[in-house]
Amino acid sequence: MRNYLPGRRLWFWVLTATVVAGCASTPTKPAYRKALKTEYGKIAGYSPTQQQWIKDNCPLEMPKRQAGIDFGYTQVIVRRGYVLEHSVTDKIPMWVCERVTRAQVSGPLGRPKSEPFAPDPELQGERRAELSDYKRSGYDRGHQAPSADQTVDPVLQAETYYLSNMAPQFAALNQRIWKELETSVRKQAKAMDPVYVITGPMFYDEAEDDPATADGYVEYTVIGNDVAVPTHFYKIVYWMDAQQKWQAIAFLMKNQKEPFPEPHDFKQYIRPVKWIEDRTGLDFNPALPTPDHRRVEVDAGHLWN
Repeated sequence: MRNYLPGRRLWFWVLTATVVAGCASTPTKPAYRKALKTEYGKIAGYSPTQQQWIKDNCPLEMPKRQAGIDFGYTQVIVRRGYVLEHSVTDKIPMWVCERVTRAQVSGPLGRPKSEPFAPDPELQGERRAELSDYKRSGYDRGHQAPSADQTVDPVLQAETYYLSNMAPQFAALNQRIWKELETSVRKQAKAMDPVYVITGPMFYDEAEDDPATADGYVEYTVIGNDVAVPTHFYKIVYWMDAQQKWQAIAFLMKNQKEPFPEPHDFKQYIRPVKWIEDRTGLDFNPALPTPDHRRVEVDAGHLWN
């Protein structure tokens, strides 16, 4: 039985099916979801090895859902190189956590010549995205934990190519400004060693921030067999400074077809972590010490040099 997010307009699917039936080659279709401007308990049942991988990649614990938010059925996938929560409704990750070190981004492995994109073997049937969902869709298979973050172990690099670690991105984002941001994060990892990164999709409409224009829904697109296309993507970077205090900076970028202005100025894409939490329904740092809350989550971070 398929799980739908609350507020999704089921009658719209009937209308869409009627339109698409006469135009079988159309790769995308619109959809709606509840706009979030807004916790589940600790997840048990992991092996000791998996528990260690969670601690390695999510030092402030795995992100949690905020109270009262129904994301439908999800599945947490724990690997040595990253940890993610996969949405069955959207067939993309809700978030991906990874620990990025100087050593792992300084290895000899380059981008594989034959990139091993594949459906995730830990997900079965209708729960997962397939390669066919992206074919001729007009969207890239956008890594959330980048391949270039794993340049030492070929197994860990190959695992970044599972579609559970992907979401549809326009080339103007994925191949340009987002790629440049990922490179900048790796430079920070070399300087601070390590940094911790949470990356994921967002379904956001700025009209929902204004009572005069809000209608409670965010319109977005789906491709293939209902793989959701996010309207935006966030990336949150954490590290411990020289005084052993947590620091963070968060970025939000629109998933747009049009090129971003060059040269890219990352300062204009900085958002407070709390701002992103309110619009994803997630608590990214459940174990963050209370004294650090304002500095890390409420205040906008400063771009590193």
